[in-house]
Amino acid sequence: MKKRIGVLAVLMITAMALLVSPVHPATMNPQENVNLYTGNRLVIDSNQPSIKSVVVRGNLTAATLSNNGYPSKNFTLTTNSTQIYTVDLLLSYQAPYTSEIVISDPSGSKTQFTSYFVSGGDLNLTIFASFQTAPSTGPSVPLGWSSFYGWVSQFGGAFPFWIKILYAVLGAQFAFVGYRWIKFEDERRRIEGHLPPLDRGNKVYLWTEVVFRTLVAGFAISLAVMIGEVLVLLIAQYLFFVNLDLVSLIDFFSIFFVAALGTLVYLTREGLERIFDLKPIMED
Repeated sequence: MKKRIGVLAVLMITAMALLVSPVHPATMNPQENVNLYTGNRLVIDSNQPSIKSVVVRGNLTAATLSNNGYPSKNFTLTTNSTQIYTVDLLLSYQAPYTSEIVISDPSGSKTQFTSYFVSGGDLNLTIFASFQTAPSTGPSVPLGWSSFYGWVSQFGGAFPFWIKILYAVLGAQFAFVGYRWIKFEDERRRIEGHLPPLDRGNKVYLWTEVVFRTLVAGFAISLAVMIGEVLVLLIAQYLFFVNLDLVSLIDFFSIFFVAALGTLVYLTREGLERIFDLKPIMED
């Protein structure tokens, strides 16, 4: 009997000890991915001296860290080169505290990334900080031929390869024929003598005619090719129940661009004729 009473007494004392002993809150382990530009500062601020320790992994020779004594209320990390860092922070305080992650740019402007409220206890915070090159706000070098060639290559990339080949062939052909045509007309006028030779204005007018015909021919051929491909696909699908896997030749951008360019060339030709009184050769 005495043994039973002793065992019950031990169990009661143990239960009371468990009830009276303080219960520590569970430790939070959040992780954050923060993207910054080179020159920005990664700042961790707290309203209490809760930052107990900091561990930084990465290229430390390229980084600038705050030299604080811990525990501390803040920590900063910055670099002027493209780097990736892993920052592990242990925050702990007995009373409630608030901590926040802030991005500060060189001008002093601050942006809050996120914040934490802890009612008391530990916070194991891991930050993956990626410093990237800031986007360019304008050309860093004077404009020149290299910039022009770069713009031409980027603009040319908007057209399909077959469109480039088509207009290259048509341009070379019409340029050759147009040059021989203008040269022949000029020599004929000089030999016959009853018509004045072609001056620069007339030659410019005739070259606009050559360019306009080149654009019209290219527009007609490319449009016919695109419509032809669509008809072939439709006939094969709805009449023969066959799905053909062809390279797409449809490109509306080239159609609209050539139409707009041809309109400008046509208006230029009409302007030369009306403003400078330039007439085609057959009307002279």
